Amino acid sequence: MEVRQLPFSQYSDSHLINRFIITGTEPAFANALRRIILAEVPTIAIEEVIIIENTLPLFDEYIAHRLGLIPLNSDIDDLNMIDECENCDGAGCSQCTIGLGLTRESGQDATETIYSSDLEASDPRVYAASDTIPIMKMGKGQRLILEAIARFGTGKEHAKFQPVSSVGYQYMPIIEIRPGTKFTKEVADACPREILEFDDKNSSINLSNPLKCNLCMECVVAAEKDSIIVREDKNQIIFLVESNGSLPVENIVIKAADILHGKAEDFIESLHTASEEYETDPKLRSKIISFERIAIQKEDEN
Repeated sequence: MEVRQLPFSQYSDSHLINRFIITGTEPAFANALRRIILAEVPTIAIEEVIIIENTLPLFDEYIAHRLGLIPLNSDIDDLNMIDECENCDGAGCSQCTIGLGLTRESGQDATETIYSSDLEASDPRVYAASDTIPIMKMGKGQRLILEAIARFGTGKEHAKFQPVSSVGYQYMPIIEIRPGTKFTKEVADACPREILEFDDKNSSINLSNPLKCNLCMECVVAAEKDSIIVREDKNQIIFLVESNGSLPVENIVIKAADILHGKAEDFIESLHTASEEYETDPKLRSKIISFERIAIQKEDEN
């Protein structure tokens, strides 16, 4: 297996998006990596909100929900998962939770907007991934005072813990244009990704950026039969990861790969243990054999 980095010109200077090619793999591996990124890479999010004073027309529950969805910097290694914390046995302590506070009051003659940057954490390493996320608007003479508790969690527990805004993959596209074929501008315009450039002088089509192709086949439908061939290179997979800011995108992929590697090692170890038990335990062997016979009998009956 080989991994090659791909440039992403739209966000070339951003650490929040990454695109790379995995060569010599299967979609099952790419999908396993995708699912682990979504469900098992831990991030920090607000879990509990204590409203001390709220004179806004917005209900306490709405405010708490909005606070929970704010991505927080989670690039911290010394904060425990709350259900694994030996210091408090899951009750919540300074080793597994972070306190945040917010106090805002608008003037009698002006309205204000509360932003994510107004949250103040007890640990300076925890802060909103973006300072300009609007939480709510305050009317004249309104006040909001609250305290919140944030902790590590995973996407399988709640979507607010997911580290990405999008993650996906596709086969590497291969586009072949039959030499000498005359095309019309309508064929080039059929491509929604604007990959095909029409040469009016020669009535031909040139490829501008084949990696943008999403294999929609619209150009194949619009062109004459076999004049454009679009197919998949099943030996190469393009992977795209976009972080929501809670973790650098490189860390997300590396952590997901480590988790996948650990799962594979656990499976191999469990398989060896099961094989040894099968060889040494006659009762277990008889149960497995009888189960197989039952399955065969059911297939014969059907």
